[in-house]
Amino acid sequence: MTGVVCAQNVDSVRTHVTVNKKTVKDSLARMNKRAPGILQAIPIDSISRKASDSATLIRISPNALKDVVHYKAADSIALNVADRQAFLYSSGEVNYQEMNLTADAVMVDFNEQVMQAYSTTDTSGQIIGRPVFKQNTDEYLADTIRFNYSTKKGIIHSVITQEGDGYLHGNKVKKMNDSVMYLSSGQYTTCNYAHPHYALNFSESKMIVDDKMVSGPAYLSIEDVPTPLALPFAFYPLTHGRSSGLIIPSYGWMDSRGYYLHDGGYYWAVNDHLDFSFLGDIYTNLSWQLNAKSNYYRRYKYKGNLDARYGRTTEGLKGDPNTYNQYTDFKFTWRHQQDAKANPYSRFSADVNIQSRNYNRNTTNRNDYFSSTTTSSISYSTSLGSYFNMAATARESFNAQTGLMNIKLPSITLNSTTFYPFRRQSPAGGYRWYENISLTYTMNAENNVSSQDSELFKPAFWNKMSYGIQHSVPISSTIKVLKFFNWTNSVSLNERWHWRTINKSYDTASRTLTVDTINGFKANHDASFSSNLSTRIYGIFNFKKGWISGIRHVINPSVGFSFHPDFGRDVMGYLKRYPEETGYVHRYSIFEQSLFGGPSDGRSGQLRMAIGNNLEMKVRSFKDTTAAPTKITLLESLNLSMSYDLAKDSLNWSDLAISARTTLFKGLVLNYSATFSPYVIDNQGRKHNTFLWEENKKLMRRQNSNYSAQLSYSLNNNTFKKTNNQQQPSQGQIQSPILQSPYNDNPTIFMGNYVDFSVPWNISINYSLTYVNAYVAAQMNYQKNLTQTLSISANCTLTENWRLSASTGYDFVNKGISYTSIDIYRDLHCWEMRLNWVPFGYYKSWNFIINIKAPSMRDLKYEKRRSYLDNQGYYSY
Repeated sequence: MTGVVCAQNVDSVRTHVTVNKKTVKDSLARMNKRAPGILQAIPIDSISRKASDSATLIRISPNALKDVVHYKAADSIALNVADRQAFLYSSGEVNYQEMNLTADAVMVDFNEQVMQAYSTTDTSGQIIGRPVFKQNTDEYLADTIRFNYSTKKGIIHSVITQEGDGYLHGNKVKKMNDSVMYLSSGQYTTCNYAHPHYALNFSESKMIVDDKMVSGPAYLSIEDVPTPLALPFAFYPLTHGRSSGLIIPSYGWMDSRGYYLHDGGYYWAVNDHLDFSFLGDIYTNLSWQLNAKSNYYRRYKYKGNLDARYGRTTEGLKGDPNTYNQYTDFKFTWRHQQDAKANPYSRFSADVNIQSRNYNRNTTNRNDYFSSTTTSSISYSTSLGSYFNMAATARESFNAQTGLMNIKLPSITLNSTTFYPFRRQSPAGGYRWYENISLTYTMNAENNVSSQDSELFKPAFWNKMSYGIQHSVPISSTIKVLKFFNWTNSVSLNERWHWRTINKSYDTASRTLTVDTINGFKANHDASFSSNLSTRIYGIFNFKKGWISGIRHVINPSVGFSFHPDFGRDVMGYLKRYPEETGYVHRYSIFEQSLFGGPSDGRSGQLRMAIGNNLEMKVRSFKDTTAAPTKITLLESLNLSMSYDLAKDSLNWSDLAISARTTLFKGLVLNYSATFSPYVIDNQGRKHNTFLWEENKKLMRRQNSNYSAQLSYSLNNNTFKKTNNQQQPSQGQIQSPILQSPYNDNPTIFMGNYVDFSVPWNISINYSLTYVNAYVAAQMNYQKNLTQTLSISANCTLTENWRLSASTGYDFVNKGISYTSIDIYRDLHCWEMRLNWVPFGYYKSWNFIINIKAPSMRDLKYEKRRSYLDNQGYYSY
């Protein structure tokens, strides 16, 4: 049953409206018919006349409703015409403007403009139909509600409402307007149960919606048990999203540094696009660390974060030379990513990770434990018109163990699009062979330096810089020969610009070699030509009987020729000589210490032969004869290559290179590579122009070989099932929408990983085996090197709320267990518990913490830990 109230009495004057008299009669009759008894009939004779009979002045009461009131009920609606009241029974609902009220029993008083809502009890005595009041985004669940929809004031008993990521419980709430209300005998909690697991209890408070709440004395209760944790007053931020405020530090004890306060500071939410956090650590042995973080984000533009850390660590006892040590460490990271929609023609990105050599000794991040090398890069790319693309990059790598830094600043690349100088714009009947000739242009300009971190920005650092520019113009063409062959010809023109060369001189008296650096511009150039002919041969074998349907063998033969003229002639000036006292004359390139080097000595004309193989098989299904055969790859690749240099007077044949790869059981990858030499090699490792067959009756000698196997396999509860049915999440008890916690919709962070309770158990196995067998000429024997490791990670959902994770590994060569960790997680509804344990090894440690899930109350926690630094004693240098 539904009803509509459109207007009230018109006794006093407030607003003057000019209307047609006949229109007024018709409108009032329709309204009276739609809402009989609620709308009073208006006698037309009482309406004062204006200049003509066609116009009438209506006087509207100042207490008149501003909008239409809609109401309905599942059972019945009772109207008291005399007292102007409406009673809604069973699932009553009233809507007025932005307000909505639902309850099992609702009374609307149109005289006082008041709505009252109550709950009822069923035959078993259970409360049903508790009132729920909604206004804009605010929602209140209560036992009784009395609300004046004109003044927006109201009294609510036993209310529960959500503010931010928390919930307010109040015995009595007085709502003053849309934004201010007073609570008595209240609780604040982030638990979304009607009877919360924990709460901050207070007697009186004032709340400003979507802003803050201030209360008098408050104390913490857990499972209705009061705790000694109390405050003389409390401030509760209720803003949605981020808000600025203090960050409560964690505290504890470390054997090597004493008591500490960890990660305490201030969080500053500048706006929706930028924030900062300033954190600090301090120890009673006067060690300290400062940390500044920032996140920034602009939708459809960019996003990124910065993290800067600096600290001073003190170890040992001051005055004791054997134990006392003091050092500083720092780390700076910057991540920037541009949205692809921001600019289709240019892109900027940054991934900077710079740290001191001491940082890894202090870190508590397990990912930094095993990272001895850091890399950084900043890049910018853009289009220059319609024909060129430019990319500028700055790169840096640092080895924390050796202190070696490699810096490439800057590295500029300029590439052109592919040009077809002989191609017609609108060819008829396809392109001619010469129209497929294409050329491009590439320019690389770099400045590199490799130095120790102790030499950074010192004179020795600048002297080690190596810079230059390289230009390349490749010209190529591919044509079809006899329908089945691809013939590719290419010419490459290269020029290199350097500003530093060398000159070597040998003193026969002292037998010393002197290398002088000569500053000044010097260029070199070279050119090469190559031609390659390739095709593809298919061999298919079909079987009508048996489980094998067919076998396909793909052969990729190719023959190529490359020619490089002699740019090492004396007339070019790229190579020089110096004699020894024995009379032997050494030839060297003046560009051998330059960035891009110089042309090779002598000419080369290599005839290269290569062949590739791929083998696949199709098998039939015995369970379903109508199903299509399944394709299985037997051999992904088997490649052989060798070349013959026509320009050399000796040692014309190159080594034979063989490589193979295949995958078994969808998880085991096998690789093999080897090189074989046809020539005799002496104990100095030098090749002689004598075939091995002539001396030992052997075609070739294996120079080196590499065998590797990688196994990656995952097992879970669905592995051995015939059908992979996804586990449905537990539905639990149906609650009011107001009690649905916002943070429960997100995956729980578990020791840096996401906790997925939908997978009862999972085991991941990674096995790696590498065997290298290399020929050592001095020993006239092979040197073997074997590495073999196994790593296992597993997680198991013991119950709906308990989860166990573990990871470990074993090194078969060194016979040792690798880094091992055990993680235990317990979901305590609005709380969570974690235990991380590294049971043995260099990083032996443990960390136990119980905290509230909600971000606003996450500082309310209990934490106990033992750092791996406590196991190492004091450092001495």
